[in-house]
Amino acid sequence: MSTLAEIEKAIEALPAPEVEALAAWLESRTPKRDAAMPVDAWLARARGTAAPGVTTQSILSLTRDEE
Repeated sequence: MSTLAEIEKAIEALPAPEVEALAAWLESRTPKRDAAMPVDAWLARARGTAAPGVTTQSILSLTRDEE
């Protein structure tokens, strides 16, 4: 087996317990993603990123084409 299609076809032919074992094996080798960033950490990271003197209202005006 050398193509994804061949592998998929072979997996479809497996009995359910073997598919479950394969899924567990794949899961154990899949890199874990970081947990969702807590809101407080996100706010702390985002704080101070706006340009000085720029207000939310001015950004909203730009996005709404009000200028």
